[in-house]
Amino acid sequence: MATAKYLLLFLGLILIVGIVEAGGTKAAKVSNDIYQIPKTNVAPVIDGLLDQIWKTVDWNFQRIYTVDGDPADSGTGLTGMSKAMWDDQNLYILVYNQDDVICDNPAQTAGWQKDAVEIYIDADNSKYPDGVAPDPGGGLAPGDIQLTIPHIYMGAEAANLANIGFPAAIPTTGVEFIITEDDNVVSLGGWWLEMKIPLDNIDLPAVAGTEIGWELQQDESDDNTARTGMSKWWSPSNNSWTNASIWGTAVLSDRVVDTTLEIRKVPSGVSITIDGQMDEIYQHANPATMNLYRVDGGVIDNIMFDAFVTTYALWDDTNYYLFFDVVDDDIQDNPAQTAGWQKDAVEFYIDADNSKYPDGVAPDPGGGLAPGDIQLTIPHIYMGVEAANLANIGFPAAIPTTGVEFVITEKNEGGWNLELKIPLDNIDLPAVEGTQLGFEVQLDESDVDNAGARGAMEKWWNASNNSWTDASIWGTAYLGPEIVTGVEPKNPSVVSAYKLEQNYPNPFNPSTKITYSIAKTERVKLAVYNILGTKVAELVNGTEGAGTHTVKFSAKNLSSGVYFYKLETGNTMLMKKMMLLK
Repeated sequence: MATAKYLLLFLGLILIVGIVEAGGTKAAKVSNDIYQIPKTNVAPVIDGLLDQIWKTVDWNFQRIYTVDGDPADSGTGLTGMSKAMWDDQNLYILVYNQDDVICDNPAQTAGWQKDAVEIYIDADNSKYPDGVAPDPGGGLAPGDIQLTIPHIYMGAEAANLANIGFPAAIPTTGVEFIITEDDNVVSLGGWWLEMKIPLDNIDLPAVAGTEIGWELQQDESDDNTARTGMSKWWSPSNNSWTNASIWGTAVLSDRVVDTTLEIRKVPSGVSITIDGQMDEIYQHANPATMNLYRVDGGVIDNIMFDAFVTTYALWDDTNYYLFFDVVDDDIQDNPAQTAGWQKDAVEFYIDADNSKYPDGVAPDPGGGLAPGDIQLTIPHIYMGVEAANLANIGFPAAIPTTGVEFVITEKNEGGWNLELKIPLDNIDLPAVEGTQLGFEVQLDESDVDNAGARGAMEKWWNASNNSWTDASIWGTAYLGPEIVTGVEPKNPSVVSAYKLEQNYPNPFNPSTKITYSIAKTERVKLAVYNILGTKVAELVNGTEGAGTHTVKFSAKNLSSGVYFYKLETGNTMLMKKMMLLK
């Protein structure tokens, strides 16, 4: 219990120390625990809809849930995720709230007592704690912003611009926000918030590498009287409204997004083993996360855990690599079904020349795909018998399968992985940077209550169920430049200070590496704790020599969530935060 109390006292310090260390040199590689906000070449229309440009930006999930009153339900009542982008003029934010019961609580005057989104921005990332000047105590320092936007403002957004929380010193000229109800998805329930904030209004320079304080909170009411729960991105505390030191950090990234997905090239000398385990190089891919959902007969209880896939695509001079990370709380193989799409499966679509022939327009035969267009359907049931089913995943007879490999593995909690390699020559895809290709991903989802058939599906680009016969509705990707990892070798002989580095990869599943440096030979302890301060793993407990050391941490028996790792020596204690995503 003493250890738990000790850790909880230092949680705020962890956030401050980690952020100061990451923010010390803007030109350095950005720490993996900082939310990356990409730059966009295409400004979205602020209409509360999922524009094409938003589809190439990955989701940032709410990961921390707290309950004010009644316990949260299965997840449909409190699930959130967001996207953000920037350009030379504006910051853009898109938030989706999956919510089965929307309660506006008109008798309440405080926005946080209604179904609402709260957005926190600290433009200079100063992270002033509550009551530490210039923070006045019981509020926020000048320039720090808390915006509270309740669903009840839908249809009256402009009239309520002055009510969402901008301090008097911050102009609202050019600010726009729109609320819509579930127009971007099918049968999930909930509402959307899209917002534009001019950078000049909040003194945020349009410079890649600029770090800002960042937090997003979702307020939830299911009883139509008051708030009953909330979700957070970074801190479980209910004091974000008065304490910027507990906010997380985001950075204006130099990654540029467009309406086409960039597929990055594997660096020379790096090889990928097709084993169903995520090689570290995939962490440098631009993830394609699902944007559109259809329910055939079942219910998607919680898009974050019930059915979700993240796709990582890479290429080199020889092959096209794909890694699919599937989250699924109920895997159903439906052996009585012969069609792969009636099982838990991943469907992947390739149009190597990006011709995008519509259904029935020559050379598309109608009711199928044009020659050279490919639909692959790979169900989970093929795990362990992948080679025997290579002929069954959908390659047309004219396309060779020589050199194709795929491997399926199950995650310890809630889901499975699929890794796939396709030789470029097989699909006539030239190994030339800038080459465009048709691209679509679909997850077929069945739960035990779907009577042995598909109950729902989700898509990356188009919600239609006709991707199997109409390449014109697929999205577009292109072969991008080579990845530059920026990894530098360690030299133990020059270690003169104590340092605990950010784990890599982060987020991770199920293992990660932790590197630390000590200045002299002494006793070292390195342990991992959960958000409650309970020790869940002891990695090092003994005498270590001066220099840099790396240990591997496996979390195969732990649940997804936020964890902290702490390094202790004779006179030094360092802690950092990491995220396990299964």
